[in-house]
Amino acid sequence: MKNRTIKILLFVSLAFNIAFLGGGVFRFMQMRKFHSIHKRIKNEKARNFMQQRKEMGGPLLREFHQAKDDFMKALAQENINEEMLLVKVDSLIAKQIAMEREISKSMIELRRQLSPEEAKDVFGKLRKWMQSPEHFERKDKHPEPHRRFKRD
Repeated sequence: MKNRTIKILLFVSLAFNIAFLGGGVFRFMQMRKFHSIHKRIKNEKARNFMQQRKEMGGPLLREFHQAKDDFMKALAQENINEEMLLVKVDSLIAKQIAMEREISKSMIELRRQLSPEEAKDVFGKLRKWMQSPEHFERKDKHPEPHRRFKRD
């Protein structure tokens, strides 16, 4: 092969390698944003407590989602019974209140176990995480469709 051909192949190979490595670095940087709050909190007591809390809160969360699903199914029916819908809304709100009450009680219990410095660190990071934009963004949200596929 000619020297010029070898140089062209070398540059093309180099460009593909840079693109491959750059994609890996970009993906790593994007995934770092979505690490859970459990990994950001360094306090071992808080991490253990939050893991236990996550395991304990499953039934309440399932009940809440079931009540929400029942409400949506009732809304989708052909004939609307407003009294039944209001009963389902009341049930949904009661389950959400129970879930929030349980979470709040567990956070108070965690606070009892922590020193003031640890509490400031743990709850400061938790508060910052809750205020961050990625906490509010849906991770399963689909990107906007291409302009050719948008419905008018």
